[in-house]
Amino acid sequence: MSTCFWVFETCSLYLAADPTSFTSYHFFTIKTVPRFLASSAEAGKPLHLSVRSSCAERVYLVPYTKRPIIYTCAFLKRLKLWRRDLKLRQLLASCPSSPPSHHGRSVSNVAKQHYLRFLHTWKGSRATTSHPQVDTNSSFCYTSGRWLWNEHEQLEARYRQFDVPSLQQAACQAVGATKCISFKKIGEGNYNKAYHLEMEGGQKVIAKAPHPNAGPRRLTTASEVATMEFARTVLNIPVPRVLAWSATDQNPIQTEYIIMEEARGSQLHEAWQDLSLRRKSDIIREFVDVERKLLSVSFEKFGSLYVKDSGIAGCEPAIVTSGPQDVVGHVESTYCIGPITRREFWEKQRSDMQYHGPWTSSAEYLESVARREIDWINAYADPREPNNTPWQYTSPQQKSPEAHTALLEKFLAAIPYITPEDPELASPRLWHPDFHAGNIYIDDQAQISCIIDWQGAWVTPVFIGANPPLLLDYGIDMLMKLPENFKALDDVKKDELRYQVSQSVLIHTYETTTAEKNPLMYKAMRHPHGQTLKQLEAFVGSTWSNCLFPFEECLIRVESEWDHFGTNEPCPYHFSAEEIRQHYEEAGSFNKSREFWKELQGVLTDEGYASKESFSKAVKILRNLREVGLDDLKGEERCSFDKETRWVEDLE
Repeated sequence: MSTCFWVFETCSLYLAADPTSFTSYHFFTIKTVPRFLASSAEAGKPLHLSVRSSCAERVYLVPYTKRPIIYTCAFLKRLKLWRRDLKLRQLLASCPSSPPSHHGRSVSNVAKQHYLRFLHTWKGSRATTSHPQVDTNSSFCYTSGRWLWNEHEQLEARYRQFDVPSLQQAACQAVGATKCISFKKIGEGNYNKAYHLEMEGGQKVIAKAPHPNAGPRRLTTASEVATMEFARTVLNIPVPRVLAWSATDQNPIQTEYIIMEEARGSQLHEAWQDLSLRRKSDIIREFVDVERKLLSVSFEKFGSLYVKDSGIAGCEPAIVTSGPQDVVGHVESTYCIGPITRREFWEKQRSDMQYHGPWTSSAEYLESVARREIDWINAYADPREPNNTPWQYTSPQQKSPEAHTALLEKFLAAIPYITPEDPELASPRLWHPDFHAGNIYIDDQAQISCIIDWQGAWVTPVFIGANPPLLLDYGIDMLMKLPENFKALDDVKKDELRYQVSQSVLIHTYETTTAEKNPLMYKAMRHPHGQTLKQLEAFVGSTWSNCLFPFEECLIRVESEWDHFGTNEPCPYHFSAEEIRQHYEEAGSFNKSREFWKELQGVLTDEGYASKESFSKAVKILRNLREVGLDDLKGEERCSFDKETRWVEDLE
């Protein structure tokens, strides 16, 4: 009898390159095992495959006793389309997407079933779509999009009122002007608003005000200012010069703020699609140099940077352990390392806990995160609390505090053995938290002229924090040139292949340049368990608020890989065959949930957010799905579905 194997190392849906930026945690199988593969496969043991990319990780095979539902990437591509739902398919066909879609914009039957279940079962605060009763001045409110549920809370978390004339006066003082003649909001994200101010003398500055959800008060702004100055003056990275700032709202402006120079050039995302492949490659090479500079200075502690004598409690001297000799003394006399400003360390009652750093080792940092969550779950987790995240797959154990703490204890036991022994990979280095094209500016010569948005940057373990830029799509199959039959293909396929080749060339450029100029980054990329460790760190701090399943998957993977972590000690925990069976029975539902939101990429996020341009389209899609459900269901089930989805009709 043939054996079906679960492939549960997420090295790539295509077995391509190391997916350092891979976030679609699919769990999939290989349907047929080639003869050479089957002969060398052993349950729970690694199988080394010859893959094009030099960064490919091992693939692990685990026997599955029952015939599983198979969700390979190729299978997902071949899912039947909603042939009869023409109206919905037309809506989705016009959805914006990042890379060309490999399976069109039609919704699969798998996603359809999940849509209906989502609409039918969610009983959260779904109809709260009215704006909060606050000043509707667009300078203070979030105006870039809407939320289809929990909108009041989302908008309130992004509302920041302040005294505009006082901000204008502060900007004038910062540049020696007498009058501000122009003030306008030019951008906003999840955590900040940015304003453009022009003075009578022609000077132009940018003012940035954090949202209430940006992070710990005072610490967030104080650390961002210190980090910007460190990156600009010590690392020689192009960063706007800070002209004035306040880390408290106890000032005439009545908010924390940063006034800085205007970034030179234009945002990369505005020009990227129109640049030639040669220009794009040049930018990637420049970006490697930025990453090299970030990793050039190693510290003694992990945490967030602050200016020395800033009055922040818990700070310690910023001792430099390696770096250019001319900066060591300056850094130690100017900066300190203190409490981390990452938002998850301060959410809810975690702000009152003593787990904010700084830390002396990567193991101590990981242990701190796990113990923080154990303490929070034991003290505050309420299984009766309603789930207000309808998008998320919910594990059967999600509302069991004991299930969470049991997995966290397993993780704690493994930490001493799984953290890298290589001191460079575990060393504390500064890293930018959000290297996307909107935070990178280029000049008229298509050279990097500025990098913005350093909020939340921290001195992180290299193996956790260092990631390739989001400009690179590691989810593709590597293809270095167009096929011979390219001219005979249709336009859609041509666009897909152009994107595939372009990304392959850029990935190759990035990796070869990194290997030559930034060997520490290249070492981090090639770490055999790098992706597993990054995922563990990403999941460990949010199992209760997000999902337990991916964290458990990582721990199962660690146990199966244990012989390759370089220790002679046995794995300190064990998952029984029954626990593994139950876990993988959940995989199909988890995949469906992920695929559900992937289908709506560019229209509606898993938090219910839609841009101003996509909001009406998202509403139409949900209304159409309601109609489909009412057509498909009968009797009492239809009545219940009708009642629970009427909120969709109230969206406006």
